[in-house]
Amino acid sequence: MEKFGIHWFRRDLRVAGNKALKYNWKVNDKKVLGIFCFDKKFLSRPDMSYNRFQFFIETLMSLKTELNKIGSDLLVLDIGPQDAFKDLLEKLKTHQLRTPELITWNRDYEPFAVARDNELKDFFEVQNIKTVDFRDHLTIEPHELYKSEKDLNGYQVYSPFARKWLSIYVQDEFKKRVSSQKKGFEYLEQLKNDMAPKIFDYSWQDLFAGKMNYPDNLSIYYQENLKKVTVPIPESGSLKAYEQLQAFKVKLDNYGETRDFPNVKGTSKLSMYLKNGSITVPQIIHYFNLQPYVKKQSSRDVFFSELIWREFYYHIIYRHPRVERESFLDKYKNLKWENNEDYFQAWKDGKTGFPIVDAGMRELKTTGWMHNRVRMIVASFLTKDLLINWQWGEKYFMETLLDGDLAPNNGGWQWAASTGCDPQPYFRIFNPWSQSKKFDKDGHYIKTFLPELNNIEAKKLHEPIIGHSTYPEPIVDHKTQREKALAMYKAERV
Repeated sequence: MEKFGIHWFRRDLRVAGNKALKYNWKVNDKKVLGIFCFDKKFLSRPDMSYNRFQFFIETLMSLKTELNKIGSDLLVLDIGPQDAFKDLLEKLKTHQLRTPELITWNRDYEPFAVARDNELKDFFEVQNIKTVDFRDHLTIEPHELYKSEKDLNGYQVYSPFARKWLSIYVQDEFKKRVSSQKKGFEYLEQLKNDMAPKIFDYSWQDLFAGKMNYPDNLSIYYQENLKKVTVPIPESGSLKAYEQLQAFKVKLDNYGETRDFPNVKGTSKLSMYLKNGSITVPQIIHYFNLQPYVKKQSSRDVFFSELIWREFYYHIIYRHPRVERESFLDKYKNLKWENNEDYFQAWKDGKTGFPIVDAGMRELKTTGWMHNRVRMIVASFLTKDLLINWQWGEKYFMETLLDGDLAPNNGGWQWAASTGCDPQPYFRIFNPWSQSKKFDKDGHYIKTFLPELNNIEAKKLHEPIIGHSTYPEPIVDHKTQREKALAMYKAERV
């Protein structure tokens, strides 16, 4: 009987540049099947987002369509991988069908994923099935970046991390990781022009031979979840990620000047595709030919540094998994948050009386997206004006953002709350009025999401609006809350 392999897709939902998939393809002479195992317990998570789940489902659908075009297939099972693989292998043996020679996957770095993968490796070893895992969405992995040969600890401050990251990146081995993406982009061009060849030569139906089958779980999830979606879902998949990459190319050289202005479409909007692995950081670096820098001087340098920030947060959560549950800085684990639930609801609804904050929260609620500068503003406002625990905001972002991703989301919130690694110092507190004036001077962004303020003069949007018929007055006084925040942090530093 001919041998075949299975590639276990997780957060690498693409064919282009997928090293683990390619390795399996070579070993098994084009006979590789894709599998995705969805643990239904995910649906009961407290930070579950039906909108992000829909984008994820549609990404899987795009991947399945792509695999079918090039001669392979994707099976989606609606149970966790531990049970899914056990069930699949038992059924194959019961029906006297072939079992895989090799199972490949790409590594993940979140605490749950690391534990799960170790458990699966042990299971497959007992089954006498070879497994191989690969680096994928990180350019440099945590075990490859440490302080010195004598100090294998990772960095807790971004700047020395970035310097070390760049010093490693210039080595030939690591540059090849990026340059190897060239063929992936050649494949994407073929796929874009509907000229992709039949790379694979096997389907699940070929394996099952009519003796067994599984329900179409992907369609079932799609139909059920669609009823709960509350925002427009962007087009998904690796081709759409590629199009987004191409669209950003003309904006890259102005990124440093435009990225902080929410009314200017100056950011890449690649994060939702990065989240699912429709595209990766190494691919982005290759496509834009980003070069190492000593000091950030160009927009390309600034953009490159943002990609390194992303890797930094993955290194942090891998080395310090406790950040998922608590403040990174021990001294701020027991901050005396006020946690006013009425204030929290006003923040979520975009009814705080601070237009730049409310515009951001309404953008999030209606689109599933928020501009990065505004994310920083609303996070600072929640933690240091409303004195509400950063974990409340972190959870709400995960419930609502289409690009909600544990490591960067956690890192961003702890940065804003001054509780994380290399955070905004606790005494640097964003003034929402000055932030508003600086980054949305003419009020275009504010008026886009707060149409009730369309008739308000632009300069008056950056100060309390009193006596409006529908828009609320500020629920707190920034100056007063700033002093309370400083006292709250100082009390924990004694």
